[in-house]
Amino acid sequence: MILDAVRKVEANKILEIGCGSGLVSLVLARRNVEVVAVDIGMEACRNTLINFKRNRLQGVVHVINGDLATAVRDGVKFDMIVSNPPYLPVEPSPREDSSWAAGEDSSFSKKLLENTLPLLSDVGLMFLVQSSLSSLNGLKETIEKKDLLVEEVSCKSFFFEKITLLKISRKPISLA
Repeated sequence: MILDAVRKVEANKILEIGCGSGLVSLVLARRNVEVVAVDIGMEACRNTLINFKRNRLQGVVHVINGDLATAVRDGVKFDMIVSNPPYLPVEPSPREDSSWAAGEDSSFSKKLLENTLPLLSDVGLMFLVQSSLSSLNGLKETIEKKDLLVEEVSCKSFFFEKITLLKISRKPISLA
């Protein structure tokens, strides 16, 4: 979903939060742009680096092991931020994996927005994956209260949920 949506978006500096295996960052780095891939899991960062090396793209992306964008320097701005964060409405615990548990009230996504929106340039776009099982309308209201624009750009239905990709920006920006 993310890759389909960002295909025509021009960006020189891209941040991926929760890079996992690095697939999205890998595809975006092929554009010859600066990509910063962040994940809290050391294994995810290692996998991202391995995948970049296998694809002969080492040195093209900066991989950071850290919590959200806290390791990114103040004042750095990105033209595009992408994230497929944990979005299921359960609390992380020893039984519930934090890689998919986002809190009953979408607290993880709200924390992600607080942490990353200051890094979005004035003409930048953020793409955020969410589930119909989470508080999607509440999250959209949170975004709108920050005087940001939010739009559902695509969705896919599965037997128990609908996955939605949100586009967030400071001003109207067309994907066409």
